[in-house]
Amino acid sequence: MRLIGKYQVLGLLGRGGMGRVYKAGMPVTGKIVALKLLSPSPFLVSLMGEDEIERRFLAEAATLGGVSHPHLASVWDFGRDRGRPYFTMEYYCRDLAQVLGEGAEGQDRTRRLPLPRAVGYALQALDGLARLHAAGVVHRDVKPANLLLTDDDRIKIADFGFSRTRGEFLPACPGLRVGSPFYASPEQEADPDLAGPSADLFSLGVTLHRMLTGLLPGSAGAGLSGGAIEGAPAGELLPSGLSRDLDGGWDDFFRRCLSFDPAARPEDADAMARELAALLAAWRKRLARACGPDGDFPAAPPLELLREGDEPSGTARPRSQPIKAAGAGARDILGLDELWRPRRLAQARLPVMPGPAPDTVLDRATGLVWQWGGSRFPLNWAQARDYVAQLNAGAYGGAACWRLPTVDELCTILTPPLEFTGHCLHPAFDASKRLIWSADRRAFTQAWFADAEQGAFSFSDVTCLRYVRAVRPEGCSRKTREDQK
Repeated sequence: MRLIGKYQVLGLLGRGGMGRVYKAGMPVTGKIVALKLLSPSPFLVSLMGEDEIERRFLAEAATLGGVSHPHLASVWDFGRDRGRPYFTMEYYCRDLAQVLGEGAEGQDRTRRLPLPRAVGYALQALDGLARLHAAGVVHRDVKPANLLLTDDDRIKIADFGFSRTRGEFLPACPGLRVGSPFYASPEQEADPDLAGPSADLFSLGVTLHRMLTGLLPGSAGAGLSGGAIEGAPAGELLPSGLSRDLDGGWDDFFRRCLSFDPAARPEDADAMARELAALLAAWRKRLARACGPDGDFPAAPPLELLREGDEPSGTARPRSQPIKAAGAGARDILGLDELWRPRRLAQARLPVMPGPAPDTVLDRATGLVWQWGGSRFPLNWAQARDYVAQLNAGAYGGAACWRLPTVDELCTILTPPLEFTGHCLHPAFDASKRLIWSADRRAFTQAWFADAEQGAFSFSDVTCLRYVRAVRPEGCSRKTREDQK
């Protein structure tokens, strides 16, 4: 058993230029933490020297520990292991880069988020940045990978290794770029010491553009600087040409946020948040007009999924046996596209009829019966299996053959992400249960799950919390526990 200080190492979460981040367990309680250990790359040591790297590492811990805010990651503990400093933070299962499906090639297209979710994340990040800037700290590396997500979907800004406090001028390091390609502001790329709070607003503007369109600012996601939309003609370079949710007001907003001139950007994080909140309110008004009096359906009984061209049940039942899918071929094994989405998404149609029992949905195309809602609370993977066992023990809905769905089965009920008037339709399932466990593993400590709002898949540690939406074959609806023996 490897220890760092008093913490048991459970796995490597990631590595950067300054250090490695481990999943670790606290002594006695076993509570999971993220532990960052100073372990600089040889290249960074050659540029900065060991003393300067350690100084910055300690400054990061001090920054995280000295500024408390609901949307800033905080330090829990600090220590040294064989002379090397480390600090611990709360462990978060997801970050925004994973949610978007951002790959190693940063300029590639990503998944989009529904507008209310994207704006909600941005407003939370702006709230955190406002607190950070008030404390005299400029982050200088705002990007999706540094925006962590809690189990209740709150943003936590993390990774302050290259932040700068007010009045601090760092030793010159020729060849060192502060910030991340595609997200850093132009003035930050030219001279990191010139980067003020507006540099963080620029980076968040790039992040929001990607959340809303799946592309970096510029033509067809070619990875051009965010300022590339300045003066651009109407068309695909502008956000409004990339999403039906966006109008000209969003183009003007992004022109300001992504201006090459820091003075042309919003005055501060609060001002940017006010502009963004006004755009969200205007979008809601446009949506209400588009939906009309019959849109925006209230809560309704469980629905039956129907698709164009579907035939009665039993025509094509998806794989029901769990598998392990890992490595470079996992996407093909699971039948997913380059953004980890089903190659064919369902389309819920109205009006429809209820499922065969309360709180259930019948999919006639596959002959599968689903829970409409699912578990009341998010559960870890072991608890998810216990939850299904409890359904069977109580013959939930008159059946005792419920189970966790496979990725194949979840693929049959995922729908495309909502865009504009799609928000008018009532969903086929409980929309509040967005992250759904599958029965398929990626590794002994990881399992696959679906993001039902995005219509996409990812994997997470089995200790993370997701909802359960149990499934069963239609034909076993009258079976009892004795029938299963």
